[in-house]
Amino acid sequence: MTSGTPEFDPAPYEAAGIPAAEAHRWWAWRLTAEQAATWRRAGVADPAEATQWTTAHLTPDTVATCRAADLTATEALLWHEYEFDLDEAITLRQQGHTPEQAYDLKRGRKPRSPDDPTAPGDAFTSLMAFAGGGDPRDRAQRFIARLGNADALVIYSYCGEDWVDDEAAAWARQNVAAPTARMWQELGLRPAEARRYIQRGLTPMAVARAWWQAGIPFEETASWAGAGLTPEEAAVQRARGVTAEQAETLRTLRDDH
Repeated sequence: MTSGTPEFDPAPYEAAGIPAAEAHRWWAWRLTAEQAATWRRAGVADPAEATQWTTAHLTPDTVATCRAADLTATEALLWHEYEFDLDEAITLRQQGHTPEQAYDLKRGRKPRSPDDPTAPGDAFTSLMAFAGGGDPRDRAQRFIARLGNADALVIYSYCGEDWVDDEAAAWARQNVAAPTARMWQELGLRPAEARRYIQRGLTPMAVARAWWQAGIPFEETASWAGAGLTPEEAAVQRARGVTAEQAETLRTLRDDH
């Protein structure tokens, strides 16, 4: 961990009924024996999951409510990231909304789904013509065919840069133009992660500035941001001794859901 970190003492954890091998994992996530025992009584045996619940501003007492609503820690963290409390999240989820859609609705915008099967109409036709007609082997044509319902100018931006691979498609599906996607990539963020900032009206520069002002090293920013923490929350976790590697674990948990 970091210099000055106290040595692991299994005694308090063992006194709380937590085996030493498991206790070390809780300690590594900077959760005390008392906190670990409370989370375990709530049915949370993984300290990484407990950290997700905590980051979402939820407690062991609320886990049962979340689980009754089929709300996982990963989902709860996403709702928190979009500034919804637990009651709002459960209600909106029961109404069939995703956090992204609910955020748009909250701000009076029509929710847009990247997977909307709506026919693309004239934009698709003009882009297919731009791509070179009916040759099915044409890379640009195949790219456009995959993204026919996306914004025409967004698709043009990728074709213009001859960036038409799977990664480009992932960014285009989030309605992010190629030049902006490159900037988000420089921050180390993935398409879905960047979209969450974009929906909140934030630019790559604004995001980079916020993390820099919080004192988070540039090379750690993507791990903490991808894990769903704000710069301030990340700073608190780092001060407690939680590492960027552990943040990357939380990020991976989000990718798996």
